[in-house]
Amino acid sequence: MNVKRTFLSFWESFRKYGLRHCELEEMLTNVSLLLRTVTLNIDIRNKKPIPLITYVFTILGFLCYYYIYFFSMIWCAFVRYRHSGYFLGSVIVFSVGAYTESCGIRLLFMVINSKVLREVVERYRVCSTEVEPGSRLARNIVKHLKTVKKRATLIWLGLVVNAYSYLILPFFLPGKQFAENRLIIYGLEPIRESPNYEIAQVMYCFAIPTATNSLANCTALMIILFGYTEAQLLGLSEELLCLWDDAGHFSQFENGTKTEVMNNFVRQRLKYIIKLHNENIDLLKQLEQVLRVSMALEFLVLMAGLIAALLGGVENTYMEIPFAFAQLFMNCYLGQKIIDASETFETAVYGCRWENFDTANMKTVLIVFQNSQKTLKLSAGGVAILSFQCLMSVVKSSYSFYTTLQSTLK
Repeated sequence: MNVKRTFLSFWESFRKYGLRHCELEEMLTNVSLLLRTVTLNIDIRNKKPIPLITYVFTILGFLCYYYIYFFSMIWCAFVRYRHSGYFLGSVIVFSVGAYTESCGIRLLFMVINSKVLREVVERYRVCSTEVEPGSRLARNIVKHLKTVKKRATLIWLGLVVNAYSYLILPFFLPGKQFAENRLIIYGLEPIRESPNYEIAQVMYCFAIPTATNSLANCTALMIILFGYTEAQLLGLSEELLCLWDDAGHFSQFENGTKTEVMNNFVRQRLKYIIKLHNENIDLLKQLEQVLRVSMALEFLVLMAGLIAALLGGVENTYMEIPFAFAQLFMNCYLGQKIIDASETFETAVYGCRWENFDTANMKTVLIVFQNSQKTLKLSAGGVAILSFQCLMSVVKSSYSFYTTLQSTLK
């Protein structure tokens, strides 16, 4: 009975990660549990300490990760292979080290800003409670959050499957293989002889899961928070488009002249919509402030890794390029969705049939329209606005830089 009860409890907890549980509170609870596995607590209400063993494994994993993918990468690419004249090996090893640096960067800045991050998450929670449960706005937000959860799940699975395939695949190949055979770990030569081979594999088995889990979990948090802002903007857009019809329906049940009752209703709804819109603007700016430096650094290392991977040849870096490109695409995709939602809100303000409002409400709509014309955007440290246009610019710049380097080296 105890085993059955434990299994049912586990199954019920696991089901909460499904698409039937798309409320912001449920998604934040899910991602909070995932982030606690990499020693990051984003829940200001959760006072339960993170287990010591979690800190031990996370620290050990990142020590192995930085020893392999930073220290050994630098030594291998710029010392060992440089002296031996093995240029292809230098380029491939550098690309592997560069594009994986984003794994540690994102978690590092979230830990550094953990206090501010917890406050931002709590403000998102408070903002969600201001939406009346069961209302049309609440239903529309949940509908859009379902899409956000699909997005977070697919990207999380994509990052994890790609990285774990990279780790596990060598065990199914003949001989003693590694995740990256050209990356020789400093101090473990000859690396294919015992006990160096066993030590190296243990280090990889600590490093790759730790780095991958931190990247995937932090990414899931970003998708959920940015996605909630997107969902609220789209929900508020629907409210604006239905505003005058709602006022007409409301006037049927109230005393007074129809026009006066309708405009009073519109006035109250506009105040509510403006309040939520301003809160989302503040939340987005505060969240971007926490992440902007890390996103800028990630862009730089991912571009460097992508260029190096192209120089190394697609046939040698076919596992690395999708991982790097997926991270670039994800950041730009999130930025584009915020831009699209902001533009949808702007269109809805203009289409709310404001010509039927009284003068006071028209002035209010004019102010909202002016604010909505300042399109909400995400930036990579203020260097670039994250969007599909930015993604295309990065790809074109990377390819141009690659072809220039290739022709120079030839």
